[in-house]
This record gives sequence, structure tokens and C-alpha cells, in this order.
Amino acid sequence: MSFGVVLVVIVLVVFFVRVAIAMVPAYTGFWQVQSIMDGLPERPEIIAKGPRGIMQSISTQLGINNIDSVSRNDFKLERVSDGLNLALSYEVRKHLIANVDVVMAFDHAVLLEAP
Repeated sequence: MSFGVVLVVIVLVVFFVRVAIAMVPAYTGFWQVQSIMDGLPERPEIIAKGPRGIMQSISTQLGINNIDSVSRNDFKLERVSDGLNLALSYEVRKHLIANVDVVMAFDHAVLLEAP
């Protein structure tokens, strides 16, 4: 391989490593939040406390897991015929290089059936 090809390969590898460094923490944070939300239907004592208790539990677990990219305002609780629908929708913007940013949008919803 010539020097030019090696240089292009190195630049591409560095670019994709930089992208991974910027994006992986946002995805791991989302997976933690998704796990918190998916665990709520298995805890009827929290669902019985109503919307305020559910949001307090989520806020506590976000603090314990040190998740800063999601706030309490990103969650929406809506009453449905089966119980409560807990929906999460938020975006994370990370700076890459110069004036290039990456925007990641995350959405997840869980149905919390009334006990």
C-alpha cells in the first residue's frame, strides 16, 4: 500500500473512533433509562402511588444511575383505559469536529397497568 492509502485509512479509523466516543455514552444512558422504564410494570407498589410516585421513582433511579441526559420533563404520563402510558422522548446533541454535531433521538413507551 502506498503512503496515501495508509493515511486515508488512518484518518477514517480516527474519525469513526471519534464518532463512537461521542455516541456510545448516549446510547448506554438510553439503555439504562429503558431498563428503568421496563422494570416499572414489575413493581405494582410504585404504580399504586400514582403519577407523582412513578415520577419520583424515576427521578430517584436516574440520580442513582447518574443519568444527566434525561430530565423528568422528558417523560409524559397519559391515562389510558388499561392504566397509564409512560412515554419518553428526548434528543442528545454531541459535538464532533469543528461545526459538525451529531443528534440522536430516543423514544420509548411502557404501559403501566393499574394494580
